[in-house]
Amino acid sequence: MQLKYNTRDGKGNNILKIIQIKEFPVRMNDFTCRICGKSQKSGCRTKDVVSGKFTDYANVGDWICEECSHLFSLYFYSYIVEDVEIQVFNVREARDVILRKHKPPFKLIVTKSGKKHLFYRCPENLSDEMFAVQLENETIFTTHERQTELFDFVECMMTIGASKTTLAEGSIPYQILRLGFGPHAAEYLRREIQTSREIQLPLFLGQKREISEEEAKCCITSILQMQDALAQRS
Repeated sequence: MQLKYNTRDGKGNNILKIIQIKEFPVRMNDFTCRICGKSQKSGCRTKDVVSGKFTDYANVGDWICEECSHLFSLYFYSYIVEDVEIQVFNVREARDVILRKHKPPFKLIVTKSGKKHLFYRCPENLSDEMFAVQLENETIFTTHERQTELFDFVECMMTIGASKTTLAEGSIPYQILRLGFGPHAAEYLRREIQTSREIQLPLFLGQKREISEEEAKCCITSILQMQDALAQRS
């Protein structure tokens, strides 16, 4: 089994990488796969799939279905699993994957380190109304509406000069604070960081947008005005 992955070489050129998914011996056995929750008549022994250093048998069990065994080849990547279909994505594609409609059941995994198996930490999403995203060791529950707003805010802030590092620290550059909406934007950012983990996704995955600074400022202003309106109603 092979998967296609869009990436870049050392010179920044776009290239297509082919990911080879390992195949493991399949044996007859009646069990329920702890990863997908499906009853199986055959599958792979976990010890045939993992290395001798693997210690998370409590999360995986002694047997894993053939389809879920493929996920052990993907620790280096971010990906979404919709039923048995796997889509691997890079950081520049992540926003579109998170914001698009998903087909339940699905798992959505975003790696930071590229060194850990994360799929068995992520809940199986049975609905697309509110869903879980596994961001490294943290499970974040969110919605399309919330992520649309938060990606708009973070990416437009990056477009007018803020860095993800600064934003993640809860700070906004002085040149942005001087703008009319600056103090309000700083309050919005601090509130999101302090009260919700949802903003951690765009803070890690967000990209500067190819729009004008004026368009970005208008988007930020619209978000802040909408928040003001919601606060007045409550």
